[in-house]
Amino acid sequence: MKRFLIRNLTLILVAAFLLSASGCSNSPASSSQDPAASDQAEKVKIEFYSGSPGGGWYPIAVALAEIWMKEIPNLEFSHMDAGGSGNLIAMNDSLCQIAISSSASIGDGVVGNDPFAEKTTKVFGLAALTPEPWGIMVWKDSNIRTFEDMKGKALVPLPKGYTTEAICRRVLQAAGMSYDDFSKVDFVHITEAVNLMKDNHTDIFAETFSREGDGTLMELSLTRPLHIIDIPKEIQDKVVEISPGLFPDIIKAGAYSGVDQDTNVLGQTLAIAISSELSEDLVYQMTKAMVENWDQMQLVDSGLAELEPQDLARDVLGTEFHPGAMKYYQEKGWL
Repeated sequence: MKRFLIRNLTLILVAAFLLSASGCSNSPASSSQDPAASDQAEKVKIEFYSGSPGGGWYPIAVALAEIWMKEIPNLEFSHMDAGGSGNLIAMNDSLCQIAISSSASIGDGVVGNDPFAEKTTKVFGLAALTPEPWGIMVWKDSNIRTFEDMKGKALVPLPKGYTTEAICRRVLQAAGMSYDDFSKVDFVHITEAVNLMKDNHTDIFAETFSREGDGTLMELSLTRPLHIIDIPKEIQDKVVEISPGLFPDIIKAGAYSGVDQDTNVLGQTLAIAISSELSEDLVYQMTKAMVENWDQMQLVDSGLAELEPQDLARDVLGTEFHPGAMKYYQEKGWL
């Protein structure tokens, strides 16, 4: 009797094991095509490069990572910061898989402009975020209205290596100019740049800003009305050839004190880049989770609050969308 019970118990245990194994093998969660789909799967560790904890990029990265970890099992994120261009260099060197940067830097990487030592080959687009125009500001009561008028004047393009400074060099190149055409060029941070303008120690200030309501321009316009230099179409087109992450943009009349007509400037956008090393299926899931939880992201940043989910699919990134992101956006009819 005892051997009979033991034999039956053994058969029951074996049958239970076989049923369990069969159930696992037929479950989509165990598919090798989707390492993040099963609760039993190994953690997928992703390095997310954005900005410093005190800046505006870091909260966006943290909020996105929280959405992805909630919606897609087994994802695990670490956060780092190497700067706009540095984030993309890190991605191309396989040190990170997701990064926040600007479309200007992404486009420079694709064609190998400085500071990129070589063309980026692993950097794809995931989403276009907040538009960030770039323009050249002078006082409205100055006599500076054209690129020719700027020659011999003092310029502040912000520190060397900043995206806005790189854009300034591209624009001057397209206009047949260089820093040598100015009486003085101060590569200072934005606070000092504003003070130099207010104290009349510089004549021209080049910077990225919001289409309206930008704090820096609002502060300056309280001192005196501003004028934004119009960038002619032929210069815009040459700049886009040099740096494909830039595009023609317009600041509307009335956006700032002194801006009384529509003005041509250059456009770029804050962007999320993603590595080609991540699978199409995983990136599809990440894109879907981001879009379906976009109302949460709109609470993170005032610029994101102005974006609708379909805006994320704007083809202004200076590189191609990752196949996984492209598949999702095409299914939504946004590309």
